[in-house]
This record gives sequence, C-alpha cells and structure tokens, in this order.
Amino acid sequence: MSGPLHSDRDRDAAQWFAARRRGIMSLEERTAYQEWLKDVDNASAMANLERIWEMVGIAEHHVAAEPAPSRGRLRPALVAAMCAVSIGIAALSYSGNPGFWTTLDWADR
Repeated sequence: MSGPLHSDRDRDAAQWFAARRRGIMSLEERTAYQEWLKDVDNASAMANLERIWEMVGIAEHHVAAEPAPSRGRLRPALVAAMCAVSIGIAALSYSGNPGFWTTLDWADR
C-alpha cells in the first residue's frame, strides 16, 4: 500500500473497520463482512489497517506516558512576576506623577 486509502479495497477495509469499531453490527452487516473478508486481498487490507491502528495506539500510549511539565517551577515564576508588577505600580504611585492616578475630587468635597 503506497499511501492511505488509495484503492477501493482500502476504502472498503476502512468502512468495515469503522463498523467493527462501532461495536454494533447487524446480522446482515456481519454476514456481508465475513463474505468480504473471505477474499485474500480484502483480508490483507484489513490486516494492514489493524496493524496501523495498533501502531497508532502504541504511539499514543508513549506520548501519553510522557511526564507532564512540572508545575513546581511555574508557580514561583508567576508569583515573582506578580510581585514585580505590584512593586512597579507602587513605585509609580509614590513617584509623585499626578497623571498616574486620577484625583479623587469626590473625596475633597
């Protein structure tokens, strides 16, 4: 098979594979599937598809098994950034810059 689903046989294999993965096949579907599977080329196409599905499952398992990034370093960095922003705001508010804070003219009344 040179590429994914290049022949009618591969498309049929994919449809039967999906029907089997669905879990519920009618008696007519099961009979048609068994008849289709009797052809050696059809059985080979189904075996290739099942092998690919198994490899994808193995790869997915390995990717899922990767350790999650440590949150131990993220939290202190976030707290440090929040502190730096807070110190910057405090420095600006005490710098005597009248344009930074609005005047509270309602408090003067």
